[in-house]
Amino acid sequence: MAAFELITTPQALSACVERLANEQVIALDTEASSFHRYKESVCLIQLSTRSNTFLIDPLAVPDLAPLGRLLARTDMEVVIHDADYDLRILARHHHIRVENVFDTLVAAELLNEAEIGLAALLGKYQGVQVDKKFQKADWSKRPLPQAMLDYAAGDTSHLIALRDILEGKLKEKGRWTWAEEEFALLTDAPFNAPVNEEPLFLRLKGAKMLKPHQLAILREIHGWREGVAEQQDRASFMILGNDILLSLATDPPATVKDIAERKGVNERVIEKHGRRILAAVKKGQELPKEQWPRLERPKRWDRDNDYEERLKRLKRTRDVLMNEFDLRPGIVAANQLLMDIARTLPGDLEALKALPGMRRYQAEHFGAALLKAL
Repeated sequence: MAAFELITTPQALSACVERLANEQVIALDTEASSFHRYKESVCLIQLSTRSNTFLIDPLAVPDLAPLGRLLARTDMEVVIHDADYDLRILARHHHIRVENVFDTLVAAELLNEAEIGLAALLGKYQGVQVDKKFQKADWSKRPLPQAMLDYAAGDTSHLIALRDILEGKLKEKGRWTWAEEEFALLTDAPFNAPVNEEPLFLRLKGAKMLKPHQLAILREIHGWREGVAEQQDRASFMILGNDILLSLATDPPATVKDIAERKGVNERVIEKHGRRILAAVKKGQELPKEQWPRLERPKRWDRDNDYEERLKRLKRTRDVLMNEFDLRPGIVAANQLLMDIARTLPGDLEALKALPGMRRYQAEHFGAALLKAL
């Protein structure tokens, strides 16, 4: 069990940042409310040095500017496991930019570790057993129980030691520069992400398989659910699951009783919302055809009879490279990258390097073989 200091006042935060100012490396993790609440917020920030751990409560200290200035320094490395989510929520809710990242998950992927979860890595390399029982807990409630605080402190207390082990292995395999390239891209990602203007109901898994008249129903019941979730500040799926929404859209109920018979719909939902759900379904059914949602058609490419054959050759080449270098498919070249290569036919390494998503290390180590496959 890791000892920690809980930070709940601006004065304590300033003192904490001052103590961390001379550190060369710190570990970071966050706990958020998105699993339980409609309005996402950062509920806890864990920071560890090689010897001390601090838990910062952003609900008690909403102004995290001192921490932001610390994390923006280029001379301090910040170790995170699976950094993408943590970096995005810190940027979105607190405008914090972390400049110098070491992501232990990315390092594990580059080493082709069989299991890349933090618990698995800590168990393998440090013999630490991690209990994940609070992984889906509600971190927005206060006061946080001692057991949850102990769990949170454990998330970062071993991270720097793990980082040191993974760095050594990356250097042994000659992949340290690969890691540096991947880590540098993480810093910009939260600030360069394209704005997704696609309606939320279309982002549900399986929604894009529906026909326009079914999408009209889905849009209405999804809109109803979002309104209720926002009003109650509860995660949307806790009001009504996504699979139930799709079921209502593809096989519309005629009565409240029909809704009650759906798998996953409990009596409480029917008592509170049954009539409103049915009304939303009927509203979607009654929409005129010209008001049905329409999906954007995917980009059409000129007919290319050899494209599929080129893509198959590229995938076979990737398989050979994966075996030769002991790597995951995405580290050699993700499927989308192979499709872009097959479509655009880059004529040399410089053209290959210019493709979106192509890393320098991929071009240098695998580029010649991929070009030859064309």
